Amino acid sequence: MFSKYLLPNRFNLIVNRHWHLTRIKKSEFSTTQSFLINLKDEIDKDSTSVIQIKKVLKSNNISYQDGITNIKTSCPVCEKSEDQSNDIYINKTTGYFLCPSCQYGGKFGLIEKFFTQSRSPQKVNELKTYQKLFNNSKEQTVRNQLDFKRHLDNFQAVTEENVDEIFVKFGINDRISKNTLMTLNTRYCTDTNKLIFPILDILGQCVGYKTVEIDDNGEWKESCTPDSNCTGLLVYNNSKAVKFKEKDSQQSAIIVLNILDLLALTTTRINSTFICLPYGLKFLPQECLPIFDQFGELVLWFNYNTAGWDVARNFAKKLDEKRCKFVRPTLSQPTPYKALESNVDIKGIYSKSLPILHKAITTFSSLRQDVLSDLQNIDKVQGVKWKRYPTLNKYLKGHRKGELTILTGPTGSGKTTFMSDYSLDLSIQGVSTLWGSFEIRNTRLATTLLRQFAGKPLLDSVTEDNLLEFENFANKFQELPIYFMTFHGEQQIKVVMEAIEHAQYVHDINHVIIDNVQFMMGMADDSKHIDRYYKQDVIIAAFRTFATKKNCHVTLVIHPRKEKDSDDLTTSSIFGGAKATQEADNVLIIQDKRLTSVRGKKYLQIAKNRYSGDLGIMPLEFDKQSLSYAQKPKKKPELTENSDQSTEVLKENV
Repeated sequence: MFSKYLLPNRFNLIVNRHWHLTRIKKSEFSTTQSFLINLKDEIDKDSTSVIQIKKVLKSNNISYQDGITNIKTSCPVCEKSEDQSNDIYINKTTGYFLCPSCQYGGKFGLIEKFFTQSRSPQKVNELKTYQKLFNNSKEQTVRNQLDFKRHLDNFQAVTEENVDEIFVKFGINDRISKNTLMTLNTRYCTDTNKLIFPILDILGQCVGYKTVEIDDNGEWKESCTPDSNCTGLLVYNNSKAVKFKEKDSQQSAIIVLNILDLLALTTTRINSTFICLPYGLKFLPQECLPIFDQFGELVLWFNYNTAGWDVARNFAKKLDEKRCKFVRPTLSQPTPYKALESNVDIKGIYSKSLPILHKAITTFSSLRQDVLSDLQNIDKVQGVKWKRYPTLNKYLKGHRKGELTILTGPTGSGKTTFMSDYSLDLSIQGVSTLWGSFEIRNTRLATTLLRQFAGKPLLDSVTEDNLLEFENFANKFQELPIYFMTFHGEQQIKVVMEAIEHAQYVHDINHVIIDNVQFMMGMADDSKHIDRYYKQDVIIAAFRTFATKKNCHVTLVIHPRKEKDSDDLTTSSIFGGAKATQEADNVLIIQDKRLTSVRGKKYLQIAKNRYSGDLGIMPLEFDKQSLSYAQKPKKKPELTENSDQSTEVLKENV
């Protein structure tokens, strides 16, 4: 119910289906806009709890199957077909429903109306309008499937005549059976030298494809179409890709990140289904979850580094940790294809997979593999390195998941500007970021981020060249994993936390930024008698718990107390009680001496660093053109002929 507060990093997008932001033609939007607005208030009141969903179904005598991640029942809108299932799947965490038959999805509040048996004339008219949306979506789905089919038809099928050539061009290990590519219905284009692997949904329909090509370094490069919210997976089961069936509900599945690992698994005698995720480590769409419900055990076999381990733990929470196992990331337990190349027993590694969910009390023997992984991957453990701020790497070592960072500084010192540049650096490196800006509007924040991304002003004068330049940077910027909450001004902590938890579940957010905490303390009548220090402590505790439980980095911007301009800010200067600095893993303070001295400078002070304990300062020099504090690399002085001669004379004298 809180997806309405989230805006993805996309230009010219409008809200559709209430759970996703997709492009819509103006003509299509105008015909449904009034209907959607009329339903908005009712939808926002709907509960997405699994208890409420089951209550609605039971009260209307609707039969359903209670799955691991989804509730399965018959679609009350789609017409029944003998050759195709008309089931819908309702996510038990978010309340999002998906009808695979027409690929239409939305909030449970929309589909709930069709389950109700008693209907007034007004409700009947509303349902007819909504049914038209379903039918239009189904027509669009058929067109999309035809587009996928036409695209695949442009490539030639992999056959016995060309499979040897493909194995050589793509450097595929000879131990992999050549029939595997044909079983997966792989396509090949000789002009572009690309392989196409179809992606199937729970009904066996083609809903996308993965493209493989060789980059300039001779490495495999994979991409997925569509680029988000794919509803299918690449699956290999018992030597052939099969349509998902109910009778297979008790078997296990091995989940890998890329096609090479899937191909390597086909060389083994492991009695399991092999699944390749559409987007690798980036995120796991909730639209894919119904496919996993048929498996009693899931083994996550990701890259043997800390990033792979962290992502596996997040994905396991979506998939239900109780049934998930993980191949621990160590050098002796590489990914399947690397194991195949190194002649390491793949089945032996698989047999050593361990449950991902630890008990409340554990021993060193259970943590031993985790400790070994951390020691072998110390650079990965330190986190994502900043490219714009190398000094931060010196002190903080990197940006790590599960930590809480607090940023403070005087009013007008550039906290938001610095934090936007700080977060942009990480987003460019793939850190999925959620911005909660309560102080400035999203349009202004996005403008600042775009200018920092471009490194210069855009559209100073409206010319055709400038417009083309803007489009170029905007297109690149919108591909970054940045999302914005639509909150502005005072907000309640409960509403904000529910929106953040929704975003973390759906979009696999790794970094949450709140600017600033004071806007959640509120001035409402029901809270005016509550001590503000206590209220802030509750907010800090909520974010600390979220960061630890969801393994997500949280950065909080907090204003300092009003102190003399001549005094340096310290950790004690942060507004509120001591809980903020006690709970924080990192405390960053912007010290601005320009306010009290003609030659004063601005710098960032690392006042607390729980990971390494290193403290220090980083000078902040503001570039007005790019609105950035990014550190510029020092240029080495060029040697002239005179300096070379002086050096030679000096050497001779010595």
